[in-house]
Amino acid sequence: MVPALTILLLAATPAKAPATPATLRAEGAPAVQVQPLTGADDVARLCRRLVPAERLRPKGDAVAQGEARTRHEALRDETMAGRYELTVPAAGIAFAPSDGPEQRLEVSAPAKLRLGTGAVITAVDERGLPVQVNATVARRILAAQTSGRLSLRLVFDLPDDAICASSAGGKRVDLGVEPVEWTWLDGDAALAWGGVAGDRPSMTLAVGAAPAVDVGEPIAGPSEAKKAVLTKRAELTACYAEELRRTPALDGLLVVDVGARISISADSTGSSALARCVEQALAPLAGGAAAASVPIRFELAVPKEAPAVPAAADSAPAP
Repeated sequence: MVPALTILLLAATPAKAPATPATLRAEGAPAVQVQPLTGADDVARLCRRLVPAERLRPKGDAVAQGEARTRHEALRDETMAGRYELTVPAAGIAFAPSDGPEQRLEVSAPAKLRLGTGAVITAVDERGLPVQVNATVARRILAAQTSGRLSLRLVFDLPDDAICASSAGGKRVDLGVEPVEWTWLDGDAALAWGGVAGDRPSMTLAVGAAPAVDVGEPIAGPSEAKKAVLTKRAELTACYAEELRRTPALDGLLVVDVGARISISADSTGSSALARCVEQALAPLAGGAAAASVPIRFELAVPKEAPAVPAAADSAPAP
């Protein structure tokens, strides 16, 4: 068989390019561990860790004070290096007028996320939290906000000069953050996302997209292998639809070796569950033909205009 990397690169360039090429994700640095924050109290604790050591007034003698400052400096450095996630209700977030030609929706900059009366998170970078969506999805987001179901999940880093300000007589903390990734949620369903996730498909099953499976010409082996795999397209589509329920933006390419047994020789989806399901779906083809390597592309088919969605108000409530 052809080496896996060669297979993946060849399969990523079909003879006829699809309208929306699948994203092949390159391996990067190890993922940063994301620490969840649940509300204003967690943000306040984060702020206490960010206080510069020179502002502390520790108790004890000179040695105890020095040790306390050293411990706090280490804690602050650890906190600064962290990545955090917070989900907040979006009822009070104001959206800016959408840019129809650019299919862009964003909030009124700078984005301010209010956690009750105890904390405010302000985006100091990517200040409008933009997402690429068509008019139908934008209306879906606004309709979810109007009905009180919309929330925003924000993953963020801390800027190099991060420090919290206190206001409202010290009862509220204000923290500036650098957004990394953000997702608009209707209940548990992801509607749109931006930031480092912006290269993923901008539609999901929840907003009218449909799972699509494209079987390509064999990279190696006889062309009859494609016809054999196509007889299992319904099963492959069912595998993809099931995984989309777990990972709404899943897409990519599998290269399947069909021969004495069925195996996956290249995978850009990153989903071991999808790979296993595909192997099971194609298992009846094992031993039935000469060996071949068949690329199968999985992607969300986005309708030109998704099904009708209840219209929402043109503007969101002011914060």
